[in-house]
Amino acid sequence: MNLYDKFKQKSPLQRFLFVFGLFFFFLYLCLGVMFIVWKSIPLDIEYTSRLLFGIVLIVYAGFRFIRLLS
Repeated sequence: MNLYDKFKQKSPLQRFLFVFGLFFFFLYLCLGVMFIVWKSIPLDIEYTSRLLFGIVLIVYAGFRFIRLLS
């Protein structure tokens, strides 16, 4: 595959879906980091569960990013 073929002009729908996918990638990434870093989160969840949930969200964000680029 040529590099030009991968980065040629996309249709408006494809551009919208790409931006939408980037938005959700950053949303999941920020939410995962928030669950890990924010110590006094107003939810009654112990820290190890919050840490695991944050890691799962970050891994899912990475998975979505890889799918977005392919």
